[in-house]
Amino acid sequence: MAINFPNTPANDDTFTEGNTTWKWDGTAWNLVTNTVARNVFTTFSADTGSVAPNIINDTLTVEGGTNVTTSISGKTLTINSSGSGLTQNVFDTIIADQGSTTAASINDTLSIVGGTNIATAIATDSDIVTINMSEFSIDFLSDVDTTSSAPTTGQVLKWNGNNWAPGADATTGGGGTDADTLDGFDSAYFLNYNNLSNTPSVVALDSFSIGIENTPSGNGAISYNNATGEFKFTPPTAAGIGALTSFTETNDLSAAVVWANVPDVNITQSSITQHQAALSITESQISDLGTYLTGISSLSIDALSDVDTTTAAPTDDQVLAWNGANWVPADPATGGGGGDVNQNAFSVITVAGQSNIEADTTTDTLTVVAGTGIGITTNAAGDSLTITNSQSAGAATFDALSDVQTAGIDIHDIYEHAIATLRMGNVGISAYTIDSHYTGNNPTITVLTGTTIAFDLDGIGGHPFELQDNTLSALTTNLVHVASNGTVSTNSAAQGQSSGMLYWRVDDAITNNTNYVYQCTSHSAMFGTMKIKNMDNI
Repeated sequence: MAINFPNTPANDDTFTEGNTTWKWDGTAWNLVTNTVARNVFTTFSADTGSVAPNIINDTLTVEGGTNVTTSISGKTLTINSSGSGLTQNVFDTIIADQGSTTAASINDTLSIVGGTNIATAIATDSDIVTINMSEFSIDFLSDVDTTSSAPTTGQVLKWNGNNWAPGADATTGGGGTDADTLDGFDSAYFLNYNNLSNTPSVVALDSFSIGIENTPSGNGAISYNNATGEFKFTPPTAAGIGALTSFTETNDLSAAVVWANVPDVNITQSSITQHQAALSITESQISDLGTYLTGISSLSIDALSDVDTTTAAPTDDQVLAWNGANWVPADPATGGGGGDVNQNAFSVITVAGQSNIEADTTTDTLTVVAGTGIGITTNAAGDSLTITNSQSAGAATFDALSDVQTAGIDIHDIYEHAIATLRMGNVGISAYTIDSHYTGNNPTITVLTGTTIAFDLDGIGGHPFELQDNTLSALTTNLVHVASNGTVSTNSAAQGQSSGMLYWRVDDAITNNTNYVYQCTSHSAMFGTMKIKNMDNI
């Protein structure tokens, strides 16, 4: 509240405002009387405890506790919560299969270090952690061995019972074969009895037995018993045999042989060998082999001992893949069916000081879990994973910083350089004091133009402080107020504060010996003069 004093007072002139009177001493208006009637509280009580004043001008201080701040502006006491108000579940300790780590502070750091074939990187001023996997040979896979026997051109990987190892391809070109139709093999391959599986046992000649001779009749006969496996020979009668008078061997076996004219039905190997080129045996003439080969065409691929298409039936375009025990239906690694698939993949993920993460199946999933103070978001469309810091804000004041030795200095104390810092106090509601530089109540202070003067308001006990010009009008320019929490107000908004630091940038254009004033806007008795000295006149 501004007080309009007379502009041209004479010595010992008095001026009264309400119940307060001042006298002009030729330089300043001085308080003469103060008979202000007051209604006051004699005792203050809280949820716990109470207090009563000990002296007439005793002071009650309202102080904030944990996560609570207090401020007074004008006649308003404001109590604010300075806590985050955030309910947060966090992990203090991170445990792995091997080892663990515990946060040493609320702002502790967890380092992600790349291990074997893994590199980590964080772009400058970015919250993104990039994990890169370096290339490695197929021999890096645990079930592949290309070291014991190095591969040569045209070889493929074959299962040797322990590992996938280089081996010759069954066909040229690497196209593979069709297990149902034997496509890719020539006739010489599957007509070779030794290349066939599930073949019937061949009975050795010494396993045949001759049963009891039947009575000879006619030209004789040989019969076979399927139940006993016995061949029985019935010799011909003497009349059927007839008499062999002559035998002429032809030079080949292309002509029909009249076996009745052959004295001994056992033809030596040499007799066959010399006519080998002329021999022609059709498939239908080999009764046992013909039956077996005919049966193969009706078998399913599931009849093979290491193929399982029953547990999981195949669907269109699937291929057979080895699952460790059998060949089973599976989706191809790439479209288009056959051919080689070039694939770079990591089966083991290593983190320094932690246990390895190993893929258990070809479709295993790696889960990235957010730790303490970490938030993770994914972008399926962009194939990106974002790791951010989710910790709450740190220190709220300059003095709360862990690496600052403040000696009681707050941010408002060092905001701007001032030629002097006047530490304001008060005597109740009757006067301001400036014990840091002056004595007495409401002292007259000297201010130099072209400088900055600071008023420390933390000790004025809640009395709104205002600077006024020689017309007792509040200043509206060149003012900066900094609260203890760092809040900055300028010009008119800087006036009427009861704590913090008020900086006045004194205009060099102010006339020398002009009197400005400082004033409590709530109590007219708290009033003092500021004598302006122009630097040009010193």
